[in-house]
Order: sequence, then C-alpha cells, then structure tokens
Amino acid sequence: MTMGQIKLDARNALHAEMSEPCIYTDRATPVTPSAEQLAEGLSLSVRFKTKLKLASAESDAVSILEGVESLIFNQPQLDALNLELEHNGVIEIPGYGITFILDQQMDPDGPVNVYWTVTRLA
Repeated sequence: MTMGQIKLDARNALHAEMSEPCIYTDRATPVTPSAEQLAEGLSLSVRFKTKLKLASAESDAVSILEGVESLIFNQPQLDALNLELEHNGVIEIPGYGITFILDQQMDPDGPVNVYWTVTRLA
C-alpha cells in the first residue's frame, strides 16, 4: 500500500468517525440528501471546526481574538450525492441543533477534505 493510499484511508476513516449527519439546501438544490438518496444508503455528513485567530486592531497595543468557524466535508460523499456546494448554501446539523450558511470555500489540503468558512444562524 502506498503512502498516498494510507493517508486517503486515514482521512476517510477520520471523517466517518468524527462527522455528524447534516442536510444541505440552497436556492437551486433540493434538500440533500433526499429520501430517495437515503434509501439508497447515501448520506451527507460534516465535521465542525472552530479556531481562534488574532485580529489586529488599529493600534498595535490592542489585539482581538476572533473565532473562525468552518465545516469540513468529504469529497467522495459529495461526489456520490452529485452535490456541488454553493456560497450561501444552508447546512443544518440536527445533532448539534445548529444551522450554518456557507461563506467561502477554502483551499483544499488534499483530494478528500472540502473546507468552507461559515456563518452561524441564530
């Protein structure tokens, strides 16, 4: 087994263990996964990530920590659902009781993870 295959398997296993089922909608896409997709055994799940970022203020003497929230999707799942995520798409994570709006897709770190910054809906 190649190192690339080991990394791919590890990323897929991590996503399977650490993710939560979610629902995606946008203006042009019906609710995904649909009842038919669920019946076929397809699903959509996401990992929630938050990190603190140092934001500079106008003065060098003052710095502000701001939280940056993002969601991590699994590209093979998106491919299986034939789903292309869009800016302003809505992600609902019933297990967390949280809904997010997709803001900006971030640069990938490989072929498996798809990162989006998000805004939390109240």
